[in-house]
Amino acid sequence: MREVEQRVRELLDSDKSGHGFEHVERVRKMAMTLAKKERANLEVVELGALLHDVDDYKLFGMECAKNLTNAREIMNDVGIGREMQGEVLEIVGSMGYSKYLEGVRPRSLEGKIVSDADMLDGIGVVGIIRAFEFDFSKGNGFVFDKNIFPNSSVDAGEYRKQAAGKRNNFITHFFEKLLKLDGLMMTESGRKESAGRQKIMVDFLRQFFVENDAGEWVEYLDNYLEKMTRVVYYWDMTGGGS
Repeated sequence: MREVEQRVRELLDSDKSGHGFEHVERVRKMAMTLAKKERANLEVVELGALLHDVDDYKLFGMECAKNLTNAREIMNDVGIGREMQGEVLEIVGSMGYSKYLEGVRPRSLEGKIVSDADMLDGIGVVGIIRAFEFDFSKGNGFVFDKNIFPNSSVDAGEYRKQAAGKRNNFITHFFEKLLKLDGLMMTESGRKESAGRQKIMVDFLRQFFVENDAGEWVEYLDNYLEKMTRVVYYWDMTGGGS
């Protein structure tokens, strides 16, 4: 595991977009906490958490993302068994919001745990800071235009296009992705952890809109949250959350 950690550190340590090794370390720590609560395979979870971003298309391109080139190479080099490699590759290949938009989600308990840990790092205080980091790494700075409202139907292609280029409104990213992550938790432990982090983001947005005299955005936020609550309630009532 130490060899894997070192290889991942070498790949990601210089990243300044919020996807560096500090992110991986937080995801690993959270994943291990969730794994103990959910009684999952700790070794598979730890490997999945360490390797979950080593083939991220935003950092290494679509070819690596498709073939999981770095994850395969690292596990081969350190002598991970073929069966465990298969379990870990299934996890790595199903990570990320763009995969979710394509209808791809982890199937194993271990994969669900790593996914929850990764998405948890995208919400709350750390999630807000990482969103800032990513935008600054792309030369966007902080942008808020009262006249540009979120796109409610961002698909995988549009999401990847935004990730590769410049966003014209930083705040819309909350509505197009960050506020949705709370509803994408796949384990009970993940859902419990996400609730407080979600509230932090909502409070941040509400106060930001008040201080910027953006009453229409407060109304938009309230309507958005009401709609999201109805969606979650329907999901639970139909058994979708089980």
